[in-house]
Amino acid sequence: MKDIGNSYFSIIVDESRDVSTKEQLAIAVRYVDKLGQVIERFIGIKHVTSTNAVTLKAAIEDILAKHSLSIQMYRADLFYTVVDMKLQELNNRFSESSTELLLCVSCLNPSDSFHAYDEGKLICLAELYPSDFSIIEVVALKSQLSTYIIDMQTSEEFSSLRSIVDLAKQIVKFKKNDVYPLVYRLITLALTLPVATATVERAFSSMKIIKHRLRSRMGDDWLNDCLVPYIEKDVFDLIPNEDVIQYYQKMQNRLIKL
Repeated sequence: MKDIGNSYFSIIVDESRDVSTKEQLAIAVRYVDKLGQVIERFIGIKHVTSTNAVTLKAAIEDILAKHSLSIQMYRADLFYTVVDMKLQELNNRFSESSTELLLCVSCLNPSDSFHAYDEGKLICLAELYPSDFSIIEVVALKSQLSTYIIDMQTSEEFSSLRSIVDLAKQIVKFKKNDVYPLVYRLITLALTLPVATATVERAFSSMKIIKHRLRSRMGDDWLNDCLVPYIEKDVFDLIPNEDVIQYYQKMQNRLIKL
């Protein structure tokens, strides 16, 4: 939560049956951290009785509420787009608006000295998100973009970048995010869009290790509590043992001090 702060984040979901034939919905968040790095974190798994839109929405909101993630920050239109894509046939998934979005995002690519740069399409990208870019901010963005592209193309530090991910990290490293805040907002927004479900799919592989044939009666809460630290080992390795001991000590009165 501290890592996300007030940044944009998106939800990545996928579902699969566990060993006891229960439908489990794996949920992860994707965001850009304070260093400009794209992060995907698995936050939990939720048993669902069906995969219709109403049930999925309730399951996702339950996980978000558990982690105190703001429901208002969670874009309903993004969620329904994901559900819609899940329900449609493959040849209907890529609508005209989706194609336009991808073309606009590609204009941020820094490779070949920002060869793909197109100011008009980047302004169009900002206009696709009116709740994040007001009319006044779109005008200010146009002014920032004209200076930004000259700065990028003439700076040696940005001459050999290959991806938007590299661009975001380099912008933060050289504090260009303070110089071009609206451009950086556009970049983080583009990077927050989920492009794959690998993170949640890996959760199902872990689920088979934790909930196997001999543990087929494992409850949903226990399964979830085991999965999160198992998958996000690098995060939990940073938590001192003393903090864990104190957490359990304060959960209830005990006869002895842990």
